[in-house]
Parts: sequence; C-alpha cells; structure tokens
Amino acid sequence: MRAFIHVKRGRAEEVKAAIVREQPLVIWVNGQKFVTLLCSPVKLDALVVGYLWLERVIASVDEIARLEVSEVDGRADVTLAHAVELPTERILTSGCGGGITFRIDPRLFSRLDSARRVRPETLGQRMRDLFAAAEQYRASRGIHGAALTDGERLLAVAEDVGRHNAVDKVKGEALLKGIDTADLILLSTGRISSEMLLKAARMRVPIVASRTSPTEMAIGLAEQLNVTVCGYVRGDSLNVYAGDGVLLDAPPSD
Repeated sequence: MRAFIHVKRGRAEEVKAAIVREQPLVIWVNGQKFVTLLCSPVKLDALVVGYLWLERVIASVDEIARLEVSEVDGRADVTLAHAVELPTERILTSGCGGGITFRIDPRLFSRLDSARRVRPETLGQRMRDLFAAAEQYRASRGIHGAALTDGERLLAVAEDVGRHNAVDKVKGEALLKGIDTADLILLSTGRISSEMLLKAARMRVPIVASRTSPTEMAIGLAEQLNVTVCGYVRGDSLNVYAGDGVLLDAPPSD
C-alpha cells in the first residue's frame, strides 16, 4: 500500500491504496545476456518461457534444461539442452512496459486455416470472466490482462503492466500446463498492434478480441494471415475489423 493525495471536487485527502508494481527482469540464456523486460513481478516463469517461445528461441518447453528466476535479483537464468544463436536485431514495439521483439517479419508466419467460430455474446461473457479473474487490476488498476479461452472457459490468465508481457505469460502458462494454443481465442484488455497480432498468429490463434482497438497495420496482417480481430468488446457489442470468425445474425448492411 502507498499513500497519495486524492482530489475530488476541489477537496484533497490522503488515501492509501495498492499501486501497480513494475521491475526489470534480465533474461540470460546459456550464460549469455539476452534481453531486459520491464514487467510486473508475477508469473515470471511463464513470462520467460512464453517470451522465448514467441521469439523462436525455443520450440518446446522440453528444450529448457534449467530455469531459475529471482524476483529479488530481477534475473532469470535459462539453460537450454542445446546451443542456440540468439537474435540480435531488436525492435522497440509500440506497447507499454518497454516491449521488445526480435522477429516481427510476417513472412515467418503461415496463414491460418481454422473452423473456429464464436458468437458475439460469448466473447462478451469471456471478457467479463477475464476482468473477474484480474486480481491485480481490481486491487490497483493500471495493469493489462490477457487470457486464452476455448469459448467455454478461461484456460490461462495473466496480468502485467505491459500488454505484450501479459500475452507472453499466457503462452508460457499454456506451455507449462501442456495446453495447445492452436484454435483457441486470445483475449486482451490492451490495444492490438502488429506485434500483438503476430504473437497470436505464432500461437495459431484464429480469433483475437480486445477491450480496445486494433491498429491499421494489425488489421492488414490479420487479413493476410486469416485472423479474426474484434475490438471494443463489451457485454452486448463489439467491432469486427477482420476475418469471419464471428457468427453474425444478419449480414452487414451496405
């Protein structure tokens, strides 16, 4: 808890409340310093595993021989069962939390072919479930959430100051639990930008739904990779920007 001044209608008072935590996490791979992520210090194992998989450093969690994470030291030591050449061309993403990616080339991703279809009200219900499961958000606000769902229930949930980190965490949690992400639905409270869309494509997720908007580049990539993108998902409304994964009662009028 931290004290701060709350001002309302010209009156000021001191209050105490939870504040979102943020810290750097330095990831070392086979003794080599790889990257520093700014993140929320929860589910750090899942963050490391998910980030390495999404950046194509590993193809399976079985490649990790040892993983030690110290929240106190802000350090994660990963020993792989094989030698690896780490990517070096860093790209600063458009996200919060100091997002960094190395492999954003859409040519690395194949077009999805999925029969997954979902009704708008189902996405609204699962988005409500995400907020219900978001403990850090209820305590302090100012934090992003992400979840993977099969449409019926949430399979993995994570929160982080960075929306990219939250997605990395749910992928990492899926890997650690042996959950196949192909054909699932990705929910996010944050903006769907190009690198967020590519994370979904890497996971073979055909539907991405957000409480806010996608970027134009993300929509273009979604059309290219056959990913359905929904924004501004509320209880009974949403916008469909790309794809045919949402079941509509009537075709859109001209």
